[in-house]
Amino acid sequence: MNRRKAIARILLFGGAGAAIAGGASYYHFNKKPDLLDLDQYVPLIAELAEVIIPETDTPGAKSAGVHDFIVTMIRDCSSRKVQNRFLYGLEDVASYARTQYNKSFVHCSKEDKAAIVAHFEKKSRPWEGLMGKISSRLFGDSFFMTLKKYTVMGYCTSMQGATRAMAYEYIPGRYQGCIPLQPGQRCWATE
Repeated sequence: MNRRKAIARILLFGGAGAAIAGGASYYHFNKKPDLLDLDQYVPLIAELAEVIIPETDTPGAKSAGVHDFIVTMIRDCSSRKVQNRFLYGLEDVASYARTQYNKSFVHCSKEDKAAIVAHFEKKSRPWEGLMGKISSRLFGDSFFMTLKKYTVMGYCTSMQGATRAMAYEYIPGRYQGCIPLQPGQRCWATE
């Protein structure tokens, strides 16, 4: 066998393998998700949101009802790619907590929950440059980016988040583009 034919066959089989793997992962993220599974993950979503925005002297994400907002956004306002990635991410968090800590995420200590969330935050960082753009376009945002985005959005638009965690003025006066904050003052929800 001559070298040219051998190299051509290697490239052909390598390219075919890459195309099959890419097609399988593309199908994996674009198939119709089973959104009924989302209901069983509501306690996990609530705990994950609480780790992102914990309760201090202001209400946390769980008491603001952010988990219901996240479920609604995933179910009604997200594409199939985002729904599938979110469901696979929840499965990954549940299985990671079981393998690393021998208990469910909900029953882990605060330190263990923070370590698990830090692991998934580090894991979900997007690639740099062109590969990151292609990955984001083909597969959507990562699980943790979606979770974080919807947690912050849900908290800032909730009644408790807007009124008790941020300064809220029911009827704002004139528009001011830049308002300096005083020491100890909360950020504005309306201005």
